[in-house]
Amino acid sequence: MVLGVPDLNGIMAIYGLLRGKLELSAFEFFSELALRHVLKKGLHRPFDTETPYYVLVEFENPEGLQTDEALALFEHSAEQGWLVDGVISQNETQAKELWRLREDISESIAEHQPYKNDIAVRISRVPALLAEIDELLAREYPDFEVLWYGHIGDGNLHINILKPADLESTAFAKQCGAVSEHLFAVLQRHGGSISAEHGVGLTKKPYLHYTRDETETGYLRAIKQAFDPNGIMNPGKVFD
Repeated sequence: MVLGVPDLNGIMAIYGLLRGKLELSAFEFFSELALRHVLKKGLHRPFDTETPYYVLVEFENPEGLQTDEALALFEHSAEQGWLVDGVISQNETQAKELWRLREDISESIAEHQPYKNDIAVRISRVPALLAEIDELLAREYPDFEVLWYGHIGDGNLHINILKPADLESTAFAKQCGAVSEHLFAVLQRHGGSISAEHGVGLTKKPYLHYTRDETETGYLRAIKQAFDPNGIMNPGKVFD
């Protein structure tokens, strides 16, 4: 299913409802701004209504036995105002087309040289975190296009800031890096992680202290020293 959702609280309300009734295998989200870039590559809207956010839900449905339950949950969510429109695939081909709305986002925005941040937070803190970060990014990036998408069902979120065509790449990265300090401070207050699935590596190394204290990094250094005393395994990654 792809569902059109008016706000972030609706996304999490739908998640709580569906998780208790269906065997979910995926619960993804993306913003209208992200969808528009995918549509430019030849895909079609899942339905006519435009909403700020969309949820893609995949659930186990052996022999179609859960279809009626899914439709009943859809209707209940609509009655609660958590969603305003939606569609459910009728076959595997339609399911693949709906998945492309989410999976094709990265490729569709590659030409804009996006500055990416993948972050994570407990599911219960997702709405508050997103609202605060949205406010921060709108204030700091009034002229930049900011896209949201990710695996919201496990608190794994992707922020993509698109480079304006007339802005030099180095200057763009510098501006984004400066705001990342504020973003990670917000994340720290919500008990989140600066890296959800793409690792720390070199890019996130300067910011590790926002989500790992000195004791934790001390243990990491000790493990590194025990297994790699000469510093030849992936040198310079995570910490020096």
